[in-house]
Order: sequence, then structure tokens, then C-alpha cells
Amino acid sequence: MAIPSELHIVVPGICGPLADIRSLNENRTVVEWIKFLSRSKCKLSESNSYKVLTSLLNLTVDVDFPSAALSMLAHDAYDEKLSYMCADPVHLQADMDHAILTSSHDLYLKPDESIAICDVLNKHFKQDGLNFICLSKDQWVVSCEDEIVLDTTPLSETIGRNVNFFLPKGSASGFWKKTLTEAQMLMHSHDVNVNRESSGELSVNSLWFHGSGHLPGYDKQVSLSICSNDNVLRGLADHIGCDHMSVPQSFEHYKKKLLSSKSSVNILHLNELEHLVNYSDVTLWLERLVELLNDWVYPLISWSKKNKIKVTLYPCNKKQYQFSSVDSLKFWRQGKVEQYVSQY
Repeated sequence: MAIPSELHIVVPGICGPLADIRSLNENRTVVEWIKFLSRSKCKLSESNSYKVLTSLLNLTVDVDFPSAALSMLAHDAYDEKLSYMCADPVHLQADMDHAILTSSHDLYLKPDESIAICDVLNKHFKQDGLNFICLSKDQWVVSCEDEIVLDTTPLSETIGRNVNFFLPKGSASGFWKKTLTEAQMLMHSHDVNVNRESSGELSVNSLWFHGSGHLPGYDKQVSLSICSNDNVLRGLADHIGCDHMSVPQSFEHYKKKLLSSKSSVNILHLNELEHLVNYSDVTLWLERLVELLNDWVYPLISWSKKNKIKVTLYPCNKKQYQFSSVDSLKFWRQGKVEQYVSQY
């Protein structure tokens, strides 16, 4: 069996950012995790998972990371003659001078609800050459023939935040802000939302535009594989012509797949924590952190070090951590929570 030479573990959210980190100082799981990180070699990296992937794969991205185009490619629905942008369904809670965003993952939409709203949007915006595509109940894409050039913020970075700081920028922002306002008016009175509100559920009262642009340019890579459950990464693997696999049930299953793979460089993308950092209560994040560390991160890094595999972990917070067989000798390093877990 061939042993891979490099393993890059991309785990957005494993080091925050969280709304409050003071309660973590006495948490045994977090303290042990910080101690583990403190004994590795820390280097500068990128601020989110898309930028990490852009750097790792030497991609050429114009402005936005084109998550919409890659998602369409993953669904075998990409048309190079069209431009795409994510238009994900969200709920905006308006306050005095700001609006807080709740993503579709927390709205628990039904497939027929998503389809019904997209149908209304398509009837209204057909005259503008826009087409809203329901890839899944939680993921919508808008397409048009004109090029979409915007500077946007990924949905994962806006959840639970004041969206006034993350609105799209660029020469076309005026058109898309107008489109958003019209869409909000249509959605406000839609039967789906009327029924949801009468049942005590949050309405789907807005869209979040992000991830515009065409497929990225890339340099021919060494033998490479990507393991992820994210459609964007599945489309990316298809685009650059590398092996792709969904995340297996366990580390043991993944280890077997690695040993049977012909790829020397492997990227493992685990994004279960990325969504959970947005809650003001860190309980859910902590529960999943325990599982992720014990089931994946610790055994995977330990196995990689024993087999002399160069292993690097990316929390997607402008840092990366490289692990080696001599980490255990740095027993004097302890680290503090605020050095390794970021806060909003």
C-alpha cells in the first residue's frame, strides 16, 4: 500500500470565531485541544476555507470565490454561457439600525416551500433575464447571461451577524440591491411565509447573494484527492480533474481509502463546526468539537505522524498548524485559549 506524503485537514470553525470565549477557560476539552495545538508549528494562513483552498490549489480567482458555478458543476448543470451567483434563502431579523441573519439551515425549510418561492421569483424576474435555481431546499442559485462582478461575503461568515457590514460591493451592487428589495417584497406576502408565521416558524424573507464569478483558473496539480461532503468542493474536484470522495463514516474508513489511493497529496474538509460557531451559546459547538477531535483529528494526526506524513491543519482563521513526531517533546508549551480560539 502506498503512503500519502501530505495531508491537509481543513476544519473551519475548530478554533472559532465564537461570540464568547471566557467560558472555555475551564473546559477540559478546550484546554487539552489548546495544549495540543501549542506544541505544533504555527504559521500564517488564510481567513476562510475558500481562501485556504485557493492557496492550497493555486487557483486563480478574480474577486469572489465562485461557489455558485462550482455547485452547478457538481450538479451537472453548469452552462459556460451563463453567470451564476448563490442566492440562498435566509431570514433577516430587523432591529433599530441593523439586521441579524439566520441561514436556511436553521429555518428547516421543506423542499416544496423552496420550490414554491423560487417559482414566484422566476415569474417576476424573467423580464430581467434572471433565473432562480433550487439546487436543494437550502441552496439556491441565480443565473443570468450578463457577467456578475461582485465582492461578496460567504454565507457562513454572516450567520448571526449584523449584515450591514457584509453587503455586496462592486459596480453591479446597485442592480443587485434593487433585485434583493423586490425579492423581499415578493417573499413577504408569499403563502409559504404566511403559513410559516402562523405556525410559529421563521419566514424566508430575504436572500443572501454570494459566490459569484466563473470557474477558477488553476495550475496542473500533483496527484491530488479531495474528501468533502460540500458540493462546492465536489464541483472543484471535477473542475481541476482530481479524485473526490465523500467523507467516510469514520477515521478508520478514511485511512483505508487513503492507503488505497494513488494520490500523494490529500485534502480532508470537515465543515460540521463552521455553522455552529454562529450561536451565542457555545454548547452545540463544544459537543461537536468533542466528537470531531476524538473521532477524527487526534487519531488522524497521530497516525500521520507515525507514518511520516506531512500533516497540516487549517482552522481557517489566518493560522495553520503543522504537526510532527517531536511535538510531544515540547511538553512545556501550554498556550491560552485567547491565543488559539478567536472571538467575534
